[in-house]
Amino acid sequence: MLHGRGKNAALWAAPVLKRSLTTAIVPSVAVETEAHPSRTTFQLMSQGPFARLWWAGLFSSMGDWVALFATLTLAARLGGSQAETAILVPLVARLLPGLFFVAVGGVLADRFNRKTMMIISDVGRGLFVLSLAFVDNLVQLFVVSLILELFTLLWQPSKEASVPNFVNSNDLATVNGLSLGAAYGTFPLGAALIWVLDLVPEFGFTEAINSGPETLAFLVDAMTFLISAALIASIAFPPRVRKPRADARRGLSAPLHDLREGVGFVARSKTIRTIVLGMAVGLFGGGVLFALGESYARRVVGADQQGFYALLFALGTGAAVGIIGASILGSRNARADITFGFGLTLTGVSMLATAAVKTIIGAMGWITFVGVGTGIAYVMGFSHLHENVEDEFRGRTFAALIALLRTGLLASLAVAGVASKLLDDQFRSPFDNGTRNVIALGGLIVLATALLSLWSVRDRMGEPLETLKGLGRAANPFIDDEEREEK
Repeated sequence: MLHGRGKNAALWAAPVLKRSLTTAIVPSVAVETEAHPSRTTFQLMSQGPFARLWWAGLFSSMGDWVALFATLTLAARLGGSQAETAILVPLVARLLPGLFFVAVGGVLADRFNRKTMMIISDVGRGLFVLSLAFVDNLVQLFVVSLILELFTLLWQPSKEASVPNFVNSNDLATVNGLSLGAAYGTFPLGAALIWVLDLVPEFGFTEAINSGPETLAFLVDAMTFLISAALIASIAFPPRVRKPRADARRGLSAPLHDLREGVGFVARSKTIRTIVLGMAVGLFGGGVLFALGESYARRVVGADQQGFYALLFALGTGAAVGIIGASILGSRNARADITFGFGLTLTGVSMLATAAVKTIIGAMGWITFVGVGTGIAYVMGFSHLHENVEDEFRGRTFAALIALLRTGLLASLAVAGVASKLLDDQFRSPFDNGTRNVIALGGLIVLATALLSLWSVRDRMGEPLETLKGLGRAANPFIDDEEREEK
């Protein structure tokens, strides 16, 4: 397994690097109440097609986590004395496709059978995970990790765009909370599974193929993907109703046209644009906390390794509380767009306070609130998008969101360390610490994004939720909100 600072950096950054806090959150859009009556949380998890899709997502997320941790371990072993550098190989391989391929995945999700796409992706991931047992150098590891991420980016928009057909619009926040929990709640489970498998003695077949101690993890990982594929295959997906289009295109130009159309949809709709950009910029600011987590624990609050893990626990606990809180607010018909802005506000203010504290107890308290605000903002942000995006554009919309989130995250990870060094000893105490200063700047970015988000909906704050629901703001992607009001 990983040791030292390389392990700590991987543990802190892995949840964001793996999905960028977004990728497995389930999108939904308003559907007819008569077709899907509102359900309790337990019913959503245990009954009907959504339950099977949710369990498929849980197994798939578990597989992603196990694959990530196992490849990090493999990279460290292959890297030898350069283990800390070697673990960047699978991480970079996971990040790069999200910047360039995710939009294509969205186009495919809107154009082809989503159920088939998800099954192919799960089976493909299962097969390529098994191939990791034969990897013996970092180049091969990079290629296989890249392919695994391509399958993941093909799977995510298809799954996310399918859920709205299975749930009631009143269950949006609960559904998103469950999906976020499945995506990130499996993070500690995946880590624990890797730890347990690492304790299991190797069997004879591992020696036969000259494999490392990660082989058993890869086998278990492949099973999680195959279970997910089987669950998806058992779901009866409703037929998709496509609107007739006068400019329908065929051939090679059709996917490019769909891609441009999806970009235009996000760019022209004020409602969609505000949430998408708000989440992306907010993640850019919040990403510095992940990038500098270990440095913050050591240099700012003087914590040891146990203190660093305590900060991770505080962040995860806060996020869980935020998810539960967002689900409760959603069940009480709270305005998702406004709650999103207040969630980001809590995150930004808490990051500023985190930068100012000097004790591990204070840091744990404020980082818990960072998690609470983040959980609320992301659940409610996605819920608001789900109520305004039609099936025809859903895959491309969420693909665009994933791409922007990954871009923001990668940018923050790239500049945080450099900025921290540049800001060291540039100001008087207590601002002579570069790590503290960069986290404070990240908090300011998140807070500014939150205030701009709230300002953009100021004219609709007095409107009840029922007035906004069902208006079909995104029905025509090329008419802005202001134009709708004029009509």
